[in-house]
Amino acid sequence: MKRIGFLYEKITSIDNLVLAVRNATKHKKHRRGIVRDAYNNPELYAARVQRIIERGIVFSPPRMKTRREHNKTRNIKVPRFFPDQIVHWAIMQVIQPIIDRGMDRYCCGSVVGRGTKAARKAVVKFIKNDPKIKYVYKADIRKFFESVDIGILKQKFRRVIKDARVLKLIDDILDNGGSGLPIGYYTSQGFANFYLQTFDHVVKEKLHINHYVRYADDIVFLDRNKRKLHRAHETLTRVLRRGKLRIKDDWQIWRYGTRPIDFVGYRFYKGYTLLRKRVFYSLTRVVRKIKRFGVRLRQCVRFISYIARAKVINFKRYYTERIKPIISKGRAQKIVSLHARTLQAAA
Repeated sequence: MKRIGFLYEKITSIDNLVLAVRNATKHKKHRRGIVRDAYNNPELYAARVQRIIERGIVFSPPRMKTRREHNKTRNIKVPRFFPDQIVHWAIMQVIQPIIDRGMDRYCCGSVVGRGTKAARKAVVKFIKNDPKIKYVYKADIRKFFESVDIGILKQKFRRVIKDARVLKLIDDILDNGGSGLPIGYYTSQGFANFYLQTFDHVVKEKLHINHYVRYADDIVFLDRNKRKLHRAHETLTRVLRRGKLRIKDDWQIWRYGTRPIDFVGYRFYKGYTLLRKRVFYSLTRVVRKIKRFGVRLRQCVRFISYIARAKVINFKRYYTERIKPIISKGRAQKIVSLHARTLQAAA
C-alpha cells in the first residue's frame, strides 16, 4: 500500500481545525464554560489550537470514569476538551480516509454510514439470499481495546503514513492513553478497526468464508461447512495471537436453525428477527418508569433509542397494545425536540 505524506499541513489548517472545533462541541453546546465558548467562537479556538500544535502540544492526563452497563464495568478515560479532544478530531478528519482504504465492506462497528443497522442488514441478507447456510460461528475478542499492542499499532501506521510530524502526534495520543486503546478517546474506534484490518483480509482472502460480519470485536461467520469453520477458528486464533489478542473461551459453532444468532442487539431466526431479551426488557422498563413517574426527558431519550431498534422487527401489535397508550414515539420526539429548542434559545 502506498504511503501518504504532506498531511501535517492539512491537519493544522484553519479550515480543518474550525471543523474539528465544531465536531468536538457537537451535542455539547448545553454545557457551560470553555465548551460553550468554543461552540460560539470556533475560529478563535481553531487559531489557538493551531498555535499550540506548532509550539509542540503536550497532551494532558485523561480523567478516569467508571460506568456500569449490562453487568459490565467499563473504565473510561476522558481526555481534556481543550486542546486534546479538538486535536483528536483534527487528526481523524484527515487520516480516516487513509486508514479506511483497506477496510472490509462488512466491518460495521463505529463506521460512518454503517453501525448496527448495516450489521443487522448484512446478517438478514446472508440468511435470505443463501438458503444453503448450515452452520454459524460466533466469537468475540477478549478485552479487545485493553489488549491492543501499541507498538504493533504504531508500526501499522508507519506502513500507510510517511509524514513524521503526523506520526509523532499519533504516537503522543497512543502514549497518553496508557496501555491499549483507551475507551473514551474519539480516536480509539478508528484505530481499533485499522488494527484489525489484517484479520479481515485473512478471513476473506485465505479462509474464504462465505459470509462474514464484524462489529468491533464481535464476529459472525455463516458457512455451509462445519470443518471449514473449525479450521477458520484455529487460523484466526493464530493470527490474533500475533497481534497480542485472543478469542474468548465462549466461542461457539452450531447448526443454523437450532437456535438464533444473537448479534448487535438482535436475535436472528429463519424468516424473522427479534430484539435481544436484554434490550426488550430495557425497553419495557423505560415504559414502566414513564407510566409510574410521568414523562421525563431522560426516559424519553432512552425510549426513542429503543423504539428505533424495535421498528425493524415485527413489533407493531405489541407497540399498539402495550406501549402507545402510555407513551407514543411521536410524543417522546416532541418532548426531546422542545427541550433542544429551549436550550438553543437560552444559548
